[in-house]
Amino acid sequence: MSITEAAVRLRHPQGLPDMLLYRLNRIRAVGGGMVLRYCEGQFGVTRREWVVIALLAAGGATTSSELAARAELDKSATSKAIVSLVKKGLVTRLPRPGDRRYIELALTAGGNDLYRQILPVVQEVNRDLMSGLTDAEIAVLDRLLERVGQRAGEMAGSALSLPRADRRRGGSARRAAPAA
Repeated sequence: MSITEAAVRLRHPQGLPDMLLYRLNRIRAVGGGMVLRYCEGQFGVTRREWVVIALLAAGGATTSSELAARAELDKSATSKAIVSLVKKGLVTRLPRPGDRRYIELALTAGGNDLYRQILPVVQEVNRDLMSGLTDAEIAVLDRLLERVGQRAGEMAGSALSLPRADRRRGGSARRAAPAA
């Protein structure tokens, strides 16, 4: 496929297989599926729990809201993962020094140990995904993903006026078909 054909395909998708978000989601599903199998099958944590563990390992103690924002997960999904990780003894809740109204989350020693066990496995999946690309291609991909990510952030900022689904009344904002 020529550069022009690829550009037309992605700029003006004719169907689902041509759409960037679908293609990225497929890659995430396949690569993430491998991570999920390792996390759940070998280590006993969900992919969401792994994300929470990795973010706490990288950023240190934080609040649930801050963690949800960093993980780009909704607060209820993050809360479920945290509750599960606390029950598993991998995360602890600590009163924030100087203000006991705030609770900070931190990895326990067991959480840190698990992080050190899972990280090399996830890194290997990442290496395998990148193995078909040259260093120059990886550098270009990195720059392009950064630019697409920035554009997505800009779009999200202007999407606040989009209609939201009313989850209390059936979960979808789809309109009923007009009566015939």
